[in-house]
Amino acid sequence: MMRIGLIPHLHKPMALSACRDLAIWLEARNIKPRLTHEAAVLLGREDLATTKEQMAQECRFIIVFGGDGTLLSVIRSKPLWGVPVLGINLGKLGFLTEIELKDLFTGVDRVLQGELSIQERMMLQAKILQDGNLRKKLVALNDVVVSKGSFSRMLRLDISVDKVALDTLPCDGVIIATPTGSTAYSLSAGGPIVDPNVSAILVTPICAHSLHTRPMVIAPESKIEISVRTECDDIRLTIDGQASCKLSPLDTVVVDRAPIVARFLKLHSCNFYDVLRQKLGGAPHYSE
Repeated sequence: MMRIGLIPHLHKPMALSACRDLAIWLEARNIKPRLTHEAAVLLGREDLATTKEQMAQECRFIIVFGGDGTLLSVIRSKPLWGVPVLGINLGKLGFLTEIELKDLFTGVDRVLQGELSIQERMMLQAKILQDGNLRKKLVALNDVVVSKGSFSRMLRLDISVDKVALDTLPCDGVIIATPTGSTAYSLSAGGPIVDPNVSAILVTPICAHSLHTRPMVIAPESKIEISVRTECDDIRLTIDGQASCKLSPLDTVVVDRAPIVARFLKLHSCNFYDVLRQKLGGAPHYSE
C-alpha cells in the first residue's frame, strides 16, 4: 500500500481541516496517510500517527499544508532531509508551494497519476566557529543572514571568498542566498533573481554604506567567511527568516553548499517564470 505523509501547520485551522479532508480522500483510494503525532492528536486520528523518522522511511512523499514558512521548516527538519515534498498554499505569497487550496484534490490526483517531476534545489550550510572550534551548524534552503539587532549603528563585516578577502562592509548585514532564496529577502535588498535550476551562491549586502558595494553571484562550490568587527551584543545569524542565534565579535560564520538537497514535487504545467510573474507581479501573459 502506498503511504503519503501529511504535515499541516499546527496553528492554522484551515490547514488542519484540509489535512483531515485529504486523509479521508486518500484512504478512499486505498492510500495510507501518515501524520506526525502532534497533528494526529489535533485531528483525532491517532491511528495514523508516526514519527518523522518513520515517515521518511515509509512515505513516497510528504504533503505540507501551510505557506512558504511551513514548507521551509519541514525541509530543514533533519529526519526529513531528502524526502520529496509537495506544498499546499494556505499562506499569502506561496512562492515555494505548488498547489493552491482550491485545487487540492485535483492537484494531488494529478500527482498520483504521474503528472509530475522531482526538482532538486541546492541548500546552504552555515557553521559558527569560535577560536576555530565549531559552535553550531545549521542548514538553509533560502538564505543565511548575518545582521544587527535593535541597535542603530552599522556593522562592520569582514567577508572573504575561498580565503581571499573580498571587502570590509559597513552595513546593516549581509544575505547569503541560494537561487531559491533569490526571490526572498535577497530580492528585497536589491539582489538578482536567479533561476533555481542554476547552481550559484548569492552575496547581497543589506543597506551597505558604500558606493561600490554590489550584490555578487559566486560559484556554488565557494566558501564564504563572515567575521564581525563590531563590538555589540545584538548581532544575529538567521536561517530562512525563522531560526536564529546570537553572534559574538569572536565568531566567524562559514557558509557553503550543503551536502543535502531539497526535493520538490512539481506539476508539469508549472514553470518558474510563470510563477515569478504570478507571485511577484508584472504584465499579464497573453498567448497567441
